[in-house]
Amino acid sequence: MTLPRAVAAVLAALVAATVLPLTSGPAGAAEAAAPSPLTVTLTRLTPSTIPTKGRIVLAGTVRNDSTEIWSAINVHPFLSGTPMTDRDQLAAAAASDPAIEVGTRLTEVGQFATIGDLVPGQTASFRISLKVKDLPLAGHRPGVYWIGVHALGDHTAGREVGGRARTFIPLVPDGVQTSIALVVPLRERVRRDRVGKLMDTSDWSTLLGDDGRLERIAALLDTAGGLPATMLVDPAVIDAVGSIASDNPALSLGEEPEGSTATPTPSPANTPSGLVSPSRSDDRLDPLDRQHATRWLAQVNTAAKWQRVLGLGYADPDTAALARRRPQLVSLAAKESSAAFKRLGIDTVPAVAPPSGWLDDAALGSIPTDTMVLVSDHAAPRTRTHWRTPEHQDLVFADEQAGSGGPGPTAPLDALAERQRIVSDAALRAGEGTSGPMVVELPATWDPGPAWQESDFFAGMNLSWLNLVPLDRAPENTPMFDAVLGYPASERRAEVGMANVAAARTVVSTASVLGQLLRSTNDVKHGLTGIGLEAVSLNARRDQLRARSEVLATNAAMRAQLDKVSVIGTDFVTLSGGAGTLTVTLVNQLAQPITVGIKPRASSPDVKIEVPKPLELAPGQRTVLRLHARASTIGVHDVTLTPVTVDGAELGTPLTFSLRTSQVGKLIWGLLVGGGGLLVVMILRRIRRGLREHRWRGQ
Repeated sequence: MTLPRAVAAVLAALVAATVLPLTSGPAGAAEAAAPSPLTVTLTRLTPSTIPTKGRIVLAGTVRNDSTEIWSAINVHPFLSGTPMTDRDQLAAAAASDPAIEVGTRLTEVGQFATIGDLVPGQTASFRISLKVKDLPLAGHRPGVYWIGVHALGDHTAGREVGGRARTFIPLVPDGVQTSIALVVPLRERVRRDRVGKLMDTSDWSTLLGDDGRLERIAALLDTAGGLPATMLVDPAVIDAVGSIASDNPALSLGEEPEGSTATPTPSPANTPSGLVSPSRSDDRLDPLDRQHATRWLAQVNTAAKWQRVLGLGYADPDTAALARRRPQLVSLAAKESSAAFKRLGIDTVPAVAPPSGWLDDAALGSIPTDTMVLVSDHAAPRTRTHWRTPEHQDLVFADEQAGSGGPGPTAPLDALAERQRIVSDAALRAGEGTSGPMVVELPATWDPGPAWQESDFFAGMNLSWLNLVPLDRAPENTPMFDAVLGYPASERRAEVGMANVAAARTVVSTASVLGQLLRSTNDVKHGLTGIGLEAVSLNARRDQLRARSEVLATNAAMRAQLDKVSVIGTDFVTLSGGAGTLTVTLVNQLAQPITVGIKPRASSPDVKIEVPKPLELAPGQRTVLRLHARASTIGVHDVTLTPVTVDGAELGTPLTFSLRTSQVGKLIWGLLVGGGGLLVVMILRRIRRGLREHRWRGQ
């Protein structure tokens, strides 16, 4: 096992400071560095490794972010003369102070670019082409070198370095071979309002716009060509973009005037979630937003046909929390995810991949066995990346260092910076003898940056010594991981709580009722279940109160619509003789065909009411039912007739009335029978008397 992270980080910094003084610096200094007057951005580095001959091309931009003119600006490349030869050195270098000099500046004519003067706010481009034979490499030793540029210019304080950019570049010896499984996430928080419409639409418009984070990722995947990658996808994100493409319909059962026989409006064919929307909302989205959403869906669908897809549970659930508090929701999220991907025609491998990289060992028992569990190598041995869990899931350790990005002052996760960090880590890892590919999971909110196109992200990883491979399932002979994953107390404190779990269960219950009630083919149940799962999403950790309030508001709105299924009748019924017929009306005011029955409940067990089997009702239909009732005792009883699904789940608006039973009818019949009997006796007596008198006269 490796050392604890904090100890390892300190030792890495000490090693880097001892072996390579020019590359070291205090951890976190990159984040704390003051902004420079000139912002230098590297947008291109070709090739991504140091070749044995030929040229290295660096290109980018310089922007004057100061309030004064900078003049006579030259952009000089630099390169370190001594390479970093282990990954701990590389990690320390990535965290070092951007102001530290880490290489030799090249000043020969032809080795630097002249861009002249820049006024405040002005930007200029540069391109530098370096001959490999002219580079100050110490014997062409294998390892990872610093490379970058300095922007020197004149201003009021004199001539100095006004800005810099730096990254890594490896020199790989002949005969080296290694592989990388690159995992690209498509994750984002999804929120819906009380009627199921997507919230934060302006944010989604930004995400899907030409310069949006999600659009950049989809477009970048489209440039992979034949190179394999692995997509890590929350299907709720695809459903959310589908809502944008369909003008953000509400999740609705519809509502028609009483007695209407109108047919329901079908759900939009291009909405992945299949939300039933009988009418459009007034606040329609801009047509350009819908075009961007449609474009994104097409790009993702195309990429999914060529790349491996790991399917997260629907709404990216907080698996550790649910395994402890309601394991059934883990399985439900997996089931809803599988159904969503099936509708989209995307083949997936079920996956659990917490963005933090931490997962409680106890959660493994609640995760389906066909799931791939992807965690960070916080405390895992680097002997191999692929294992089996004791519960027989695939267990994959992603390389935390390689996915953490490049050195400042450049944005560490920009496409070029991230690519060079991955390639450099892979080059150093090649000599470690680790089994399996280096698995690099990019951060959950990864943004390739505005210059992603110039970076040639995938082309820079198409190298003779580096194989880009999909993240496959473990072979049968994969050993079992018998150590602990580890789970910090801070992670457990951040988990979604029981209140959110209860909210999710409430909404899921309503969704189940809908699934039993509706006869038409639709995805209302899936849509509402997905909304309920948002309360227990990993994203809900940020604001648990708001998350559960939103899903409970949706539940209340759907329950209000279910109230349009009702039983109506009088509020007082009298049964004479203890038995009789009740007349009630079963009403469907929804714009959906339903199958519904009636469940009787009386305040006394002596009251029995016979009800028919569940009936099929068209939208707006009402039907009169005659129910046989009987009571074995005299009195007034409270009776409730409630609409129910075929499985007996209660819904809608019930009818409650008072039922009076009496024996008046029996008494009347008794008197009539008794009187009739007395009359018969009297008649018989008169007949007998008449016969006697007749015989007496005859004598």
